[in-house]
Amino acid sequence: MQAVFKMIGQVAASEVTVMVTGESGTGKELIARAIFQNSLRAQKPYIAVNCAAIPDNLIESELFGHEKGSFTGATTQRIGKFELCDGGTIFLDEIGDMALATQTKILRALQEGEIQRVGSSETVKVDVRLLAATNKPLEAMVKDKTFREDLYYRLNVVRIQLPPLRERLEDVPLLVDFMLKRLARDSKAGTKAISPEAMTVLSKYTWPGNVRELENLIYRSAVMAQSDTILIKDLPQELLSAVGSVDASASALSAGDIFSNIDGRAQSVSSIEVPHAEGPAADAGLSMPFGEPFAEVYKQLREAHGTNILEHAEREIIKRTLEDVGGKQVKAAEILGMTRATLRKRIDQYDLGK
Repeated sequence: MQAVFKMIGQVAASEVTVMVTGESGTGKELIARAIFQNSLRAQKPYIAVNCAAIPDNLIESELFGHEKGSFTGATTQRIGKFELCDGGTIFLDEIGDMALATQTKILRALQEGEIQRVGSSETVKVDVRLLAATNKPLEAMVKDKTFREDLYYRLNVVRIQLPPLRERLEDVPLLVDFMLKRLARDSKAGTKAISPEAMTVLSKYTWPGNVRELENLIYRSAVMAQSDTILIKDLPQELLSAVGSVDASASALSAGDIFSNIDGRAQSVSSIEVPHAEGPAADAGLSMPFGEPFAEVYKQLREAHGTNILEHAEREIIKRTLEDVGGKQVKAAEILGMTRATLRKRIDQYDLGK
């Protein structure tokens, strides 16, 4: 992606035609818009056209305009996108879906700087910078004669290839952070964070829909989350099933499982011989509870989760304390040595309110 950003900077200030290629959902239009916004034409018009969304019998009129009476339904003259964009930049998305007849006219517009409205014999001069994008293999289409070879070389002056998200999974946390901040800014889902476990799941998925799929999933999960943090249970089941190694009920071995396993085979804390504290702690008659069961808890948490083990342990300790005091938050806060407000925050954060 750093190479992509450098290319944007290099081509933006020029007038060169740029072809952006990559799978659907990788952000090709964002690249085109970044080139425009940093170009000498940034204050001029910018028009994006999705060639795949316009029927073949209408795209010529859409791009080049038509004269009144030129075909059935043409009751008035229409100015096309190229004329409207004179002096600016036009972005043709999914150009690989364009019919051969229209490709010929695009080539003329690029080479001669002029277009012809449908039903007119006059030419109109236009000064337009063209950016194009496709998710199709244009080289193969040229061989199959489904895409004009001369247009291909005219478009492919500079190519920017966008990698799929599965090839840059290290970008997922950065993208998620950006998306959550944007959601909070737009007040669409409130301020949200995401748990380390949920982020681990997202970083293991292959993302066939690329960044667009990630964006939709984050928005959905932020809306469905019952607390300020997106947890594993807030992620779609189909994603959890696809990842396979982690599901909504357990990410590897949960802290609860680890504590339960230790309970089943360890002595009670009170009967363990442990080192005694020195200094103020010794004066207060306190011992240091770092006996074998605690060492085992740490070891298993470390092996199961790798990072953020304090969060896993804290959640289980708060959960068990609430269970021991029958859900009385004032008593639990006193035992845990925290304020009731902090306890309420933790209850929401770890989804312990049920």
